[in-house]
Amino acid sequence: MTLPNARLLEEKIPATLISVAPRLRSGGVGDYAEDFVQAASRLFSSAHEVRTGGPGQVGMLDLLRDRRKLSRLLKEARRTGPVVLHFELSAGSLSPFWLLAGSKGTITTATVHDPPFSVWWPFRLRMISKNRWINHGIHFPLRAINARLERIVLKGTVLFALSDRGADALRKSFPECEVVSSRHFIPPRPAISPATDRPQAVGLFGHAYKGKGFDRLQSLRCALPDSIDIRVAGRGTERLAGIPGVTILGSVDGLQEDEFFASVRAILLPYANTSRYGEILSVSGVAARAFAYGTPVIASDSGTLTEAAEEGGLVTAPNDVESLAALTFETTTSDAELERLGEETLLLRDSRTVEDTVSRFAEYWGKVVSPESA
Repeated sequence: MTLPNARLLEEKIPATLISVAPRLRSGGVGDYAEDFVQAASRLFSSAHEVRTGGPGQVGMLDLLRDRRKLSRLLKEARRTGPVVLHFELSAGSLSPFWLLAGSKGTITTATVHDPPFSVWWPFRLRMISKNRWINHGIHFPLRAINARLERIVLKGTVLFALSDRGADALRKSFPECEVVSSRHFIPPRPAISPATDRPQAVGLFGHAYKGKGFDRLQSLRCALPDSIDIRVAGRGTERLAGIPGVTILGSVDGLQEDEFFASVRAILLPYANTSRYGEILSVSGVAARAFAYGTPVIASDSGTLTEAAEEGGLVTAPNDVESLAALTFETTTSDAELERLGEETLLLRDSRTVEDTVSRFAEYWGKVVSPESA
């Protein structure tokens, strides 16, 4: 992919941006969208947002209300000129997917956070999400039908992936869509002490749900020596069962988040990115958050994490607890290794700003809206 046209970044794109994404603190995609949309909005003549409920938080009335708002914004924006309509699509957030259905701008784009599909569970409304047996009983038998539904809804939409592997998977799932490979930005965070100066501890961070490795906490605690503490923070972690030798902090924001990362030498990602539906190729927002604090990441060898390891700041082990614990001990007790990984995280932080990520989208948007300046 070529570098963004400088003129497109220096001048505002003569169009209205309407972005549709889950709300802040409703999940990782909502948090991602907060920084992304703020940066993207500054590049347009005008901008509007439709923020929806996150995973398991949307009912039919919410969908109807959000549909009316989007229709009104589109109608008003079309009177003044071109419209860029952008969506953030993820496995658990069905509202942006259904709002995309039948809604078209001058150009319609979407970031797909969980390739190889965009939504996975398109009927997971609030009531259905309360019972996993009902949810999977509806969606698992309908896998082929849902995949076809997604292809119909996304036809003509330009899809952005946050990894090369994710982009390749989307091209196979959506052969009629143009797919662009991008990267997850590193959010701005204050500088904290280097990893070598932090306590002898490792952390698990993020929204606690199946697949993120929190179910491996007991096994990890047994596999790691007592000299290495385990600290856990993130939405929903307060509901985890207590384990001796594991400190559970619950949700942390602001100064509490700074203090959490300053208290660990590395972040563990004991992910298992496979499910009964197949492999999900998400890019870790937790890794991006860790890099923002200059914190190395130690991960299981699954999903897109191998690709991430090639780019720096992250090392992987075979996807079993014993291998992950061994690599964790080797990494966190070696100042040389922590320094090497820490330097790589700083390089990533400098090269993957939110502005850099948005500029890749702006290149595409600007070429469609103002082809003469491309």
